Parts: sequence; C-alpha cells; structure tokens
Amino acid sequence: MPGTILTFVFLSLISLSSAFAEEPDMLKDMVFIPAGNFKRGCNQFGPKHGAPEQTVHLDAYWIDKYEVTNKKFESIFPDHNLRRSIFSDCDNCPVSKISWYEAADYCHLMGKSLPSEAQWEKAAGNGNGCEFPWGEGFDLMNPPARGGLKLHDKASPVGSFPPNNKGLFDMAGNVWEWVGDWFSVRFYFADVLHNPRGPVNGVMKVRRGGSWSDSVKAMASGYRDWSYPLSRGFNDIGFRCSVNQKPGGN
Repeated sequence: MPGTILTFVFLSLISLSSAFAEEPDMLKDMVFIPAGNFKRGCNQFGPKHGAPEQTVHLDAYWIDKYEVTNKKFESIFPDHNLRRSIFSDCDNCPVSKISWYEAADYCHLMGKSLPSEAQWEKAAGNGNGCEFPWGEGFDLMNPPARGGLKLHDKASPVGSFPPNNKGLFDMAGNVWEWVGDWFSVRFYFADVLHNPRGPVNGVMKVRRGGSWSDSVKAMASGYRDWSYPLSRGFNDIGFRCSVNQKPGGN
C-alpha cells in the first residue's frame, strides 16, 4: 500500500510538472490583461450595437496578440486550405470562412477558449467604447487599421498595423472576430457585472472589431454586431483565443 501511494504521488508530480512546462508555450504570443473594472459599451450605438454603457469587472486573463492565421488554423484543420477566402488568402492572413463552432473548437484544442464579449472589449479599448482602440478619428489617407474599404479590397497579414496600447494587433479592422457570447439586446443591468458570459442560449453569436470591408464606425471598441454561428460563408469574420488566469496565478 505505501508503495502504491508513493507511485501515485510521483505520477501526479510528473503530470503537474508537464502542465507547468507546457504553460509558457500556450501563452506565447498572448498578452496579459490584469483584473479590474472597465466601462463597456457606447450609448450612441443604440441597444443593438453598443448601449447601454456599463461597468464590468473581469478577473485577469490572457488574449492572443494576433488574430489566428490561415497557417495556424490549418495546422489543426488542414482541409481549410481548400476553401481559403480569396479576400484573406496568404498564410499569415487572418483565417476566415469558418463557423463560430470551428473557431471555438480550435481554441479548445489549443487549451484556450474564445474570449467573452467583455474580455474582448476590455482588451481592445482605451477606456471609451465610443472611440477606436487608438482614440478618436480615422485618417483615410493614413489609416491606423485595415477598415472602411470596399469589397474589391482584402484583409492584410496580421500585425500589419501598429498595436493598441496593450500590445494587441488588429483589434480594429482586418476581420471581425467571433467571441463566446450569444447575442441579446436584453442582457444588460444597472449593477456592476462580474465576468459576464452573456445569455445561456440564443440564435446569433456576437462578433466584434469591424473588418476591412465594413464601415469605419464598426471598428469602435464598444461596437457589436452578430452573425449566424453555423455559417462558413463569411469572408470577413475570424477570431482570436483567450485563457483565464488560474486562481492564485501570477
């Protein structure tokens, strides 16, 4: 019996050591977002696209520095190469023409998850959801992000534009990004929300950040839109993943 217990403890220690050894690789090219409150939303976008503004508290988490690329997605789902979007077709371009479920599966297989809508917005914003991640204004002659273009244009390789003040790239424009939440205009309250995850079910999934082909307004950090999660047909929706910090983590 003592030998059996010692063997169990030894194997458990090996398992824990492996988990800790793998964690830095999983967090590579991710940005740490500390715990705290932030103001979510923008009243001027109305209840469907941004209202009401609301204080939200989030525990600490990590989020991908870049949108997931074709190359990274196809390392897990190689058949996607046969249906790459012609509007985002380079290896280092953001993956698109994927359903919400495929995005969620990829994150899960990487030991991560899709960020919640609140996590995405806190990482994107500068404290004002009515503004862009860089602040006010969008100079079409010297654009700070890939957006406000017509359908004959296309996405850029990830990281082609300067990062926001948290070191994250393409939080505005390039492609919309799936987040974890179901869409609802009613899932908002007057009190401070703690780690909100949205409704437990719904019809549409939320997407954030705007895209190369959409309006400039859609790139504001507090702007939200939605799409049918089973569709693979969207040329301008991609995603990035997140990791919640473990209790007591550094």
